Amino acid sequence: MKPAKKILISFLVIISLCIGISKALAQDGSFTASAEPSRIAAGEQFQLTFTFDGSDYNSVRDFKAPDFGQFVVISGPNQATKMQWVNGRMSASISYTFLLYARQPGKMTIGSASVEYKGKTLKSSPIPIEVTQGKPKQQQAQANQPSADVGDNLVIKASADKQRVKQGEQLTVTFKLYTRVSVTGYDLAKAPTFDGFWSEDFEMPKQPVQTTEMLNGKQYRSIVIKKTALFATQAGNLKIAPLEARCAVQVQSKRRTNDPFDQFFNDPFFQQVQTVNMDIKSNPLTISVDPIPASAPSGFAGAIGRFAFNANVDTRNVKAGDPITLRISVLGSGNIKLVTLPKPQLPADIESYEPKISEEISRDGGIIRGKKIAEYLLIPRNAGQRILDPMQFVYFDLEKGEYITLRSSKFEFSIAPGKDYSSSGISLAAKEDVRMLGEDIRFLKLSIGHWQRADEMKSSWWFTFTLILPPMLFAGAWFYRKRKEKIYGDMPRLLFETAGREASRRLKKARALLEQGNTEQYHAEILRALLVYLEHKLRIPKSKFVLEEAVGSLRQKGIHEEVIQSLKTCMERAEFVRYAPGSDTANARKELLDIAASAINRIEQSYGKRGKP
Repeated sequence: MKPAKKILISFLVIISLCIGISKALAQDGSFTASAEPSRIAAGEQFQLTFTFDGSDYNSVRDFKAPDFGQFVVISGPNQATKMQWVNGRMSASISYTFLLYARQPGKMTIGSASVEYKGKTLKSSPIPIEVTQGKPKQQQAQANQPSADVGDNLVIKASADKQRVKQGEQLTVTFKLYTRVSVTGYDLAKAPTFDGFWSEDFEMPKQPVQTTEMLNGKQYRSIVIKKTALFATQAGNLKIAPLEARCAVQVQSKRRTNDPFDQFFNDPFFQQVQTVNMDIKSNPLTISVDPIPASAPSGFAGAIGRFAFNANVDTRNVKAGDPITLRISVLGSGNIKLVTLPKPQLPADIESYEPKISEEISRDGGIIRGKKIAEYLLIPRNAGQRILDPMQFVYFDLEKGEYITLRSSKFEFSIAPGKDYSSSGISLAAKEDVRMLGEDIRFLKLSIGHWQRADEMKSSWWFTFTLILPPMLFAGAWFYRKRKEKIYGDMPRLLFETAGREASRRLKKARALLEQGNTEQYHAEILRALLVYLEHKLRIPKSKFVLEEAVGSLRQKGIHEEVIQSLKTCMERAEFVRYAPGSDTANARKELLDIAASAINRIEQSYGKRGKP
């Protein structure tokens, strides 16, 4: 091969590697900034958006806004999340949007914003903004100032359904636009501030419903432009700042000269309609908030409303080293986002990992309801009987006017020895496991028994064996302990070891759901069992799991093609039927469960024959 050709091929390889690396970095997460528009007039509003794109949006932390300098922030940051699936791969984006305007003209630059992502700091590029000279304030006011009658015919009114509430009690604030002129559109120039409240906005319809109402003796057309539920986090007289809006109003123009012809054309028949912008704001509100009783019982963490508390485990009979899922949930109406879930008090030899916290908020019927769930992964290290004491959740009931304490049930675990039952090979009994096994006085021994000469005993084979046995047991226990320390120090290996048992447990749960007739949850549980099994067995992180790549890994590990296709077909059928209920039969459902169990068993057998990779 000629030297020039070798150089060309090397150059192309380097370019391909650079492109691959840049794509990998882009897929790992990017943070960009954009302005719309980027050229504005002084006093004109524009939108600034910072966007994160990546596969694991849950790892995005600590957004820091830039220094806006000469720009005035009207609202923001308003956060929005968007997710989509393309070819089995999930991508997500998080946007942080600001509404700004500039006081003075000139060429300015908005600095970089940043977020923390998987231990790294991502920064956006600076954004140049060109601000041109706007109209003088007096001229602009004259251009935008409609007829004097409009001021009384366009009003924003803020009202609260309660003027006096208890701390943590929900009140709803409604902002209505009242008009007797033609309004072609409006924008919220400045959102109200709710200092001392936790707020939750209700979703407004895209096409507002218009009604007719009387206000101060006049008839208006009205629409609701904003509706917010508030929960006071402190007592006292709390103020709600006004909402500011900019409305596009159609008015009739008039000629303002002394020319008699102009006076003639000022007749309504000859007047023209023009659209002007008018800035208006609502009235402020003051809410009186009474404190809740100070004599709160132990365990109260600020939950106010009406709630139900529940805790459950997925199993109570396990082998040492097998995982147990503890699920703690609180649901009801009230300040659900401010609720702190109780933490379990675990025995010393049961390990716990950081819980997975999730919450759902519902706004149906104008009442804020929801639930907050914490899932703990528990791993017992030793065999025996263990007890998890009841947990308690304390909240203040607004209807009853008193503190309510809810308690969960007590959980008793029966932990059997297993190949993973102890990292040290020694079972440590809890205090409650120690019981008297017999009487404290033994029977008198009436016979001397069998005597044997010392020299005969030393020459017997079992005497020699008893001398050798303790060192052998000690060496075996030492090697066993070292092996367990290695396994439990490597969490991916532990999950690999227990993947088959965990999948069998989930399929057993799926069978129970099928017998109950819950087909939707049945298919979801089968799909979850197969996904988790492949994640743990192939050591693929959840955020990077792609079915086709998992299939390729199984082929590389020598799994039979028939088993791979059965597993893939099973997952696709479970996912399809889950979102298209009624598309299968009772026999097909049972067959789906059998296929899933058979595929997992055959993969486990294949791993057993080849050893653990």
